[in-house]
Amino acid sequence: MREITDEKRKIIEHRTDFLVPGMELAHDICSADGKILFAKNSIISQHNIQKLGNWQIPKVFVYAEVTAANPIVDPKIQKFLNTYNQSVLVVQKAFDDIRATQKVPLDTFTATAADIAESVTEAGNVIDRLYNLPPCDDYTMYHSVNVSAISALIATWLKFPPEQVNAISLAGLLHDVGKSLLPPELLHKPYKLSPEEYEQYRKHVSYGYELVSKIPDISQSITAAVFQHHERRDGSGYPGGITDYYIHPYAKIIAVADLYDEGLTINRENPQSMLSPYCSLQKLWDEVYRLDPKACITFADTMADFLSGNRVMLTDGREGRVVFINKKKPSSSMVQLDDGSVVDLSEHPEVYIHYVVR
Repeated sequence: MREITDEKRKIIEHRTDFLVPGMELAHDICSADGKILFAKNSIISQHNIQKLGNWQIPKVFVYAEVTAANPIVDPKIQKFLNTYNQSVLVVQKAFDDIRATQKVPLDTFTATAADIAESVTEAGNVIDRLYNLPPCDDYTMYHSVNVSAISALIATWLKFPPEQVNAISLAGLLHDVGKSLLPPELLHKPYKLSPEEYEQYRKHVSYGYELVSKIPDISQSITAAVFQHHERRDGSGYPGGITDYYIHPYAKIIAVADLYDEGLTINRENPQSMLSPYCSLQKLWDEVYRLDPKACITFADTMADFLSGNRVMLTDGREGRVVFINKKKPSSSMVQLDDGSVVDLSEHPEVYIHYVVR
């Protein structure tokens, strides 16, 4: 039985054979052709349960029968949010120190990464909360913390032992440390970089490697992850254009976390696009042949399980609620529009989920 927490109530994925009358549906239940069989917030009756069994629907999402009045006070989630906010401040100061001294305060990064890994793995899936942020001029700090947290979650889902989860979290926190040596105006450009600017931007990988390589006794796994997080298994990445066999496993995990988060923060083409996990997951699926398939698919599949139920804006201006996730094409999922009709976006390639309405 899997649990999810929305903004107000805990949601449980419940086996149909354990349903009892009086439970409340948390998501619409749809047929294969998109018709709503039972609507969200319906109270389940014995007759409904029999129908679900006849239709061979194995699991449904229901609201927990016993839950806290305000799940945000869940101590594990609150611990993660406190750790997250503190980590952003710590990384911001660390980047300022690096610009001034050309030295990486490893103890600061190590302690912060350990806190992030512990709090995020205890709290479970809290990735959606990373993006409930106010507008900000500098997403580099948020991006570093986000990649650290997402990398730690991926490593946990891949069953890495805790010590390695911490190392991967540290590598994620350090992966863009070379950006501290780039001109701020380059990092804060609100539009696409020119070819010349992009070449300058790519140097952050080499700058980062040079910085972390100077740290006494730092693990070669960490330096490899910092240096290789933009490499791709088909040889199309940078800085070395190396292929799958030569890319460190930590770098492969960070590459997935980095690519997902970039679409939501740093490389957003407009302010709203940062709120579309559907588009970012779609980007991962489009790039899966270049990324580590196990890390990519594990992350994308697990994340997709949490994306049903969101209120979204479509690219044609219509709004609705996601009722069924197309895991291979998340931005082309099934959406119930405000007029009650259900549209399968996979049948309408000209329209897709644009962003989540907050």
